[in-house]
Amino acid sequence: MIQNKGGLHSNEHALTGLEIVIILVFAVLIIGYLGYGELSHGKTPPVGSQQKPKQGMIANDVVATTDLLSDPGGIFGYPAVDGTVAGIPVYFKTQNPAMLGAFELTIQPFMMNSGNIDMGHASVLWVSGTDQEKLSLVQTPQLICPNWTITNKGNNVPLKGSDQDLFLETDEQFTLLVCPAGHAAPYQQFTLTIAPENGQILPLTRTVPPGITPVTNLG
Repeated sequence: MIQNKGGLHSNEHALTGLEIVIILVFAVLIIGYLGYGELSHGKTPPVGSQQKPKQGMIANDVVATTDLLSDPGGIFGYPAVDGTVAGIPVYFKTQNPAMLGAFELTIQPFMMNSGNIDMGHASVLWVSGTDQEKLSLVQTPQLICPNWTITNKGNNVPLKGSDQDLFLETDEQFTLLVCPAGHAAPYQQFTLTIAPENGQILPLTRTVPPGITPVTNLG
């Protein structure tokens, strides 16, 4: 009888320990829920809204992992000579037909992206050797270097258009024309980094081929 009582007492003790674990788990979940509610100020985005959630650590983590860019068409380089690129007059501070001075590329949100990447406040960084520049967006009929502009807004879905704001949304494509102060000679390596204010950066490193042509495909 003593052994039976001892066994019953042991089972009751194990059950009490399990109950403590369950209580602790529920307590952590409740505290986490309340903490997230305080961080988000009790606001819930409307159903179907495409606006980017900005409240709370969880929302910020989602933004950091979904706002990715891709360059589906590669980069094309143009000689550093005043002229017209993609219908935009381009003017250089110094001209050199033997070097590349303007660069064109198309960007779009990465697959499964939430979209709404703010390109209106984006920067483009140019780095080549010790030469480093931060270029700003201009929305003018002409491009005076060093700056960058958006030459075209389209959609990668056939027969579907694009709105004319500066937010790069899902399925949309923006064509950028980038014109740094520095030029790139044959065999020279450079990096163009597209840096939106609210998304992941897109660094693109290329090496100029030995021959400079009116339109040089940099891959």
